[in-house]
Amino acid sequence: MKGPRIAVRAAVALALAGTLVTACGAGDGDSKTLTWSMWADGGEEHQVWHALAERVSREDPQIAIKLETSSFNDYFAKLGTRFGSGDAPCIVSMQSLRTAGYTRGMLPLDDLIAKNNFDVTDFDKSIMEGLSVGGKQYALPYDFGPVILTYNKGIFRNAGVPEPKPGWTLAEFESAARKLTGDRKYGFVAAPQDLWMFPMVLTKTGARPTDGAGRLRLTTPAMTRGVQWYADLAGRKKVAPRVPASDPAFFAERMFLSGDVAMSASGPWALLNLKNQAGFQVGLTTIPAGPDGSRTYSAGSGFGISKSCPDPERAFKAITLMTAKKQLKWLGGVGRAYPSRESAQHAWYEGARLAGAREVLEAANATSIPLRTTKHWEQVNHLLNQSGAQLFSGASSAKQVLEQVQRQAGQG
Repeated sequence: MKGPRIAVRAAVALALAGTLVTACGAGDGDSKTLTWSMWADGGEEHQVWHALAERVSREDPQIAIKLETSSFNDYFAKLGTRFGSGDAPCIVSMQSLRTAGYTRGMLPLDDLIAKNNFDVTDFDKSIMEGLSVGGKQYALPYDFGPVILTYNKGIFRNAGVPEPKPGWTLAEFESAARKLTGDRKYGFVAAPQDLWMFPMVLTKTGARPTDGAGRLRLTTPAMTRGVQWYADLAGRKKVAPRVPASDPAFFAERMFLSGDVAMSASGPWALLNLKNQAGFQVGLTTIPAGPDGSRTYSAGSGFGISKSCPDPERAFKAITLMTAKKQLKWLGGVGRAYPSRESAQHAWYEGARLAGAREVLEAANATSIPLRTTKHWEQVNHLLNQSGAQLFSGASSAKQVLEQVQRQAGQG
């Protein structure tokens, strides 16, 4: 298993090596450095974003970018603090699920888009909408994608369970999870995270966490029933591990990469980590179909400009270069992004080299809807994480937890 991992890492290193130049050499005395804040969980992700900054500086020597990174868990808390103190970075990375909560510190891009005649028609419309609030565009997207299931081919093979195909059902999913559980392995990993939990609830009962107008709706009968079913996979049916009381965020991703679980929700944006950190062969399939077929959410991220940026024109030029077709093809090729530009998406498939990947993503895209969130979604997610251990152990019911989160978060 070590051979393929070393080969992939070498390929990524080779792809990055040609882009790494020093920022101070990127421009002449007229260049101004733009600070860019981005999340990165691991050295390989940091390398990719550093390389992107340097690629932009090579494209336009008048632009130099200083990259700052922090873990995804810390990124948004730090960003909120910096918005409040007025010293936010010029270039702000933003996730569609959290955009509504951070518009107070971000500059709407609509005037800059119009002034520069910047063509946005190549960007996927759903992620452009996801990065907009109140009809205003706050970021240009670099990636998007539907939530799908990743699976460990080796665990399926060793258990004699057929690999799941697009269009499989929840009954088939639960049957497989039972057969794959045993010998210190679990069939699935469940977690109280938005992009892990709510797509499974959506396909099970059709429940959505908001009403689409920014109001939280966690206590409907369909939501309660769906979350209880999801939590029972760990607490009652024992086909998923218990969620830890401490540090539950990204628990599902860590467990899947460890090789101890057979299936996990994920998305095409995670390909870099799946290829470089998983010591096993990864397969992809759709979220299993419930009563109304396979249903899932889409999400993505992009780059915006802070209101405190002293040079928004230069920052806008930088983010247009960061999201240009050339750069998104590169990001797709190394596995860090399923490109937001339709003309660049082929690079992800060519770089992924995963059998059936196109069939899975096209099927998922056909049924996905944007995950609409609330202004204080970060608080909602935090409260769900706080209650995760009790919910997934069976100590608290979904009704109890969801009512508490709804009460504490208000309208969200």
